[in-house]
Amino acid sequence: MTFKNRLKYYLLGFGLGCIIVWATLIKDRERPAWMPEGRVIEYLAKAQILITDEAQWKLDCYAIPSDFMNTDFWSNAKVNFKKSTTDKKPCPEYYISSKLSNETFIIVYIETCELENKASLRNIEVPNKQNCNCD
Repeated sequence: MTFKNRLKYYLLGFGLGCIIVWATLIKDRERPAWMPEGRVIEYLAKAQILITDEAQWKLDCYAIPSDFMNTDFWSNAKVNFKKSTTDKKPCPEYYISSKLSNETFIIVYIETCELENKASLRNIEVPNKQNCNCD
């Protein structure tokens, strides 16, 4: 078999592999969910998140609506695994930073219990908020 024929078979197999990966992993997704950050954000975007009393108090103090976790929030979200407590059993807590639709930068701490299929918003930080004693 000549080099030209081997190259054709290689490129054909490589092309088919790329199409299969695209069809199974990437198509119809906002972000790639095979990486840890994508999986966490995809799960939380679909989950119903309960707001704790402390988090609700901070939302009221910062004048942030309770329904701030919309598609804009999740499309800009980044998970900081160094500040998250992912080894906390049975419910890990994630440190997620994002921008709201009004360009306010916000940091949330969300505890997830995937076995019980629930998540709770535990704490909120708004680093650039002026003249607010919410902490």
